[in-house]
Amino acid sequence: MQFSSFSASELRASPKIQMLGRYKVEYQAFSLPENQHKTPVVFLGGAFQSFNSFRSEVELVYTTHPVILADFPSQGSNDQLAPELDMEDYGDLINQFLDVMALDKIMLLGISYGSAMATLFAAKYPQRIERLLLSGITCFRRESLITLLEDSLALLADGNMQAFATTAVCNLINHNRLAKTEVSPTYRKVMYRQIARLNDNEQARYAQNTERLLRFPGFDAFPQCPTLIATGEFDNFTLPAENAAVARQCRAATFAVIHNADHLAQFERKEAASTLFHNYMCNDTITDIDGVSVYNPLSFDPAEQRLQSRLRPLEQPYDLFDEQSGKSHTVRIQNINFAGCELELVNADLALNDSCHGLYLKLPETGNEYHVRIMERDKRLLRCLIIQRDLKAADQLLSYLNEHLLMIRDDAPATNEGQLA
Repeated sequence: MQFSSFSASELRASPKIQMLGRYKVEYQAFSLPENQHKTPVVFLGGAFQSFNSFRSEVELVYTTHPVILADFPSQGSNDQLAPELDMEDYGDLINQFLDVMALDKIMLLGISYGSAMATLFAAKYPQRIERLLLSGITCFRRESLITLLEDSLALLADGNMQAFATTAVCNLINHNRLAKTEVSPTYRKVMYRQIARLNDNEQARYAQNTERLLRFPGFDAFPQCPTLIATGEFDNFTLPAENAAVARQCRAATFAVIHNADHLAQFERKEAASTLFHNYMCNDTITDIDGVSVYNPLSFDPAEQRLQSRLRPLEQPYDLFDEQSGKSHTVRIQNINFAGCELELVNADLALNDSCHGLYLKLPETGNEYHVRIMERDKRLLRCLIIQRDLKAADQLLSYLNEHLLMIRDDAPATNEGQLA
């Protein structure tokens, strides 16, 4: 395989193209001459990421190893649509790519969506993988996550790009922990604008990738190679407990938590994340990195993790409006946070269940109403997911939760299984 010298301008240059039958792979390959004999590191990104998203990691890894950035069909900036491919097919495409490039063995870094591809490849082709690094992975059957993704597809199909972009930003960034993650309003606005302005091809790729994930039944085998699984401690998209659960299924896994970060840990805590990944690639110690805690996956206790506080307003009751039936229901808010709420019906109505897709909780203190989806019902108690549709309204909900004086704050421990996404 031919490698180029790395520079910021080279990273932004047009990628090389390799055809695998009718499927296109776009890639870039960088190496110092003295490192070309070493095992290369292949990067696989998540949604809304390009090669340039990995600049910090590439600059560091390039000093010790060859680096390959690869976008397979509909991934990253690869504009080839491939609705017929399933998740498992991408593991096979990675293997074919290595054959064509005459690469016997690689190290593989998969972020978010790319983590599933990387895991499938490593489990099926163990002879080709030296080390595996994953961030933001889940076994992917949590109903709240499925609901969020299905809702995003519906918004995209309706052409409601403002609501779609808001939902995406609020899914990927833990808004209840902005003070800890230090994600700025500017960063959120830039992400929102980037997503809201997706062109037709980018929208189609997002839809196909999400539909592919929704079809994915889950892993039936797990990697046997040395594996590092890392997560942000406040990741509310793929929960820390879910990352740890995957790590426990791997034969030789280490689990790491990046402090004061969420699903976008590699952007929010670049130095900690890059050092963690690079040290693991080099088989150096990862136990003394500032801002990182390392666990044996079997010793990680998810009961210690609480992602968001629960709050209960003193003012009661509130109105829950069903736009499909036109009915308004009187409810008491038992608890609420940015991601969800538990509502008690004052008058029982058996028609309210998880098939109701047009429910809105009115919060007069914010001046807004918020789309909610019922995830569970127990008699009069509704456990609901809040799906943000407007970025300004989302910020007003945050202000209400953080600053409203007539609140009872419940910070008692709770397990991840009892949390909303």
